[in-house]
Amino acid sequence: MISQSIAKRYAKGLFAVGERDGKYRSYLDELEGILSVFDREQRLKKALMLPLLEVKRRKELLSDVMRSLGASPSVSSLFNILIENNRMGYLPTIRNVYQELVDEKEGRVRGTLWAAYPIEEASKNRIAGVLKDKFNKEVILETVEDKSLIGGVKVVIKGTIIDGSVKKQIETLKENILKE
Repeated sequence: MISQSIAKRYAKGLFAVGERDGKYRSYLDELEGILSVFDREQRLKKALMLPLLEVKRRKELLSDVMRSLGASPSVSSLFNILIENNRMGYLPTIRNVYQELVDEKEGRVRGTLWAAYPIEEASKNRIAGVLKDKFNKEVILETVEDKSLIGGVKVVIKGTIIDGSVKKQIETLKENILKE
């Protein structure tokens, strides 16, 4: 929970700058690009994220990385602040919170759709359409296969759980029988 609130402060700061200069969307692309480089280059990621090197050396390395990636001054400044405060480990969470801010601004919401078996794109789109009416926003669903559901689907969007799985129905039936 603390990591979420820390990440939210940094994400909101960058988002405010992005809204002011009209580049909030490109800042998200930059964050994602830099994180993908870190995922590919684990040694670089460790050098920047772990406080084994002194701050000055990590900032020099970061400066070279930002220059080679063509990062904007705003995103580069965010990374410098993260290094100064030993907060580089929060980057994935910062990116996720920033993504939520962009989605909110652009009228979208993201969620997860669990299904016992692979779900067809048409069914996924139908579910997203129903949810769009409920949330009054475009709904983007990530699909996860979970055999334990037995059948049906479960959807989680911004803390709202809609569980139409067979597993949940069996649990509810069991609770009702035990109450009697």
